[in-house]
Amino acid sequence: MRIGIIGAGISGLAAGFRLARKGHHVEVFERDDAVGGLAATFDLDGTRIERYYHFLCGRDDAYIDLCRKLGLASRIVFKKARTGFFYEGREFPLTTPLDLLRFTPIPLSQRIRFGLFALEARWRTEWRQLDELAARPWLIDRLGERAYDVIWRPLLTLKFGAQHDRISAAWVWHRLHRVARSKGRHGFLQGGADLLLDALTGQIREHGGAVHTSRPVARVVADGGRVRGLQLADGEVFECDRVVSTLPLPLLAGMLPEDDSPYGQALRSVEYIGVACVVFKLARPVTRNFWLNINDAAVATNGIIEYTNLNPLTPAGGHIAYVPYYLATDHDLFRKSDESIVRQSWDALRRVSPKLSDSDRVAYRVFRSDYAQAVCTTGFLHRIPDSRAPIEGLRLLDSVYLYPEDRSQSGLIVRAFECADALREEGR
Repeated sequence: MRIGIIGAGISGLAAGFRLARKGHHVEVFERDDAVGGLAATFDLDGTRIERYYHFLCGRDDAYIDLCRKLGLASRIVFKKARTGFFYEGREFPLTTPLDLLRFTPIPLSQRIRFGLFALEARWRTEWRQLDELAARPWLIDRLGERAYDVIWRPLLTLKFGAQHDRISAAWVWHRLHRVARSKGRHGFLQGGADLLLDALTGQIREHGGAVHTSRPVARVVADGGRVRGLQLADGEVFECDRVVSTLPLPLLAGMLPEDDSPYGQALRSVEYIGVACVVFKLARPVTRNFWLNINDAAVATNGIIEYTNLNPLTPAGGHIAYVPYYLATDHDLFRKSDESIVRQSWDALRRVSPKLSDSDRVAYRVFRSDYAQAVCTTGFLHRIPDSRAPIEGLRLLDSVYLYPEDRSQSGLIVRAFECADALREEGR
């Protein structure tokens, strides 16, 4: 089969790798000038780093297995990483059960309830009934109102804004489930995303395929209800009999032959929030934590990810800290200039660590994505459009199809391989 893949993120490259190794002709088309999507890397004052933060949990088996196939498994490192909570001007450690018991912003009884709740989330496997429950009342019932207000309310309100009280309990459950199953272990690939992306790209090309950057797709070409190819933005048509789209669903809707069809409308109905993320290179760390959740009236982000407290990179690499803002794309903060967001983010870091001085700020970059996260409100399971489009030969890959799992590279690899295998079965 000739297969066209829209998007050279981890999903598109993993699907292309699987299909190319099975003897199919694969061509991947990416609108950006580099592969990787949200995992794309860049140079920050001599340090190669991802635009957005990523990490591994202990049960990310698909990622580990893929690295093993590519000869990269020995480069995966897991370690215990510190996590913390910054509450109204004070930092609390929150890595161990004992840290939780000492977390005085919530009553002792609710700290105990939280620990038991995390254990339950770890072992729970049935989640479909949680899809119909809103996270807010569910969390208050299980943890207590004070624990919700201190820990979960800022995480949900800053991320989902006006829709925070409609977020599905299933989505919240899986965030706890994944981390709890990891038993405090977080991991990374030595060499970073570049190593994995280069290996996948190389394998596709080695098996006769192609990966094109700066080649945006304009339309999915179909005739008689089946895929015939991809029309690129420059007018060229890549003829093929199967297409895999890794685009956010509303973007794909505008590329369909009948974008006002019921299926196109279903794709557009899935709401997303964007992300504006500041990546700092610093001369010194902000804290000792890899992940610091924040609930502070003076700070507009709900967390700081100090990546080099997990992966030290190189001794001369400095310290990398991400300050993300998950927002609707029409939010004032999302539309602010890079300089304004950097200034606000630097003030947040100084709030957490007053010892930081301007001389510690070595370099920074701001990245934005309009489609960072689907808004998974109650009943989301039944609103997800079928990944097998009504156009024969068109399959969809997007983080939406991980639900209730939050976005993870390992989860996307699972879905990519499933999609590739389904296409192969259709072609027999």
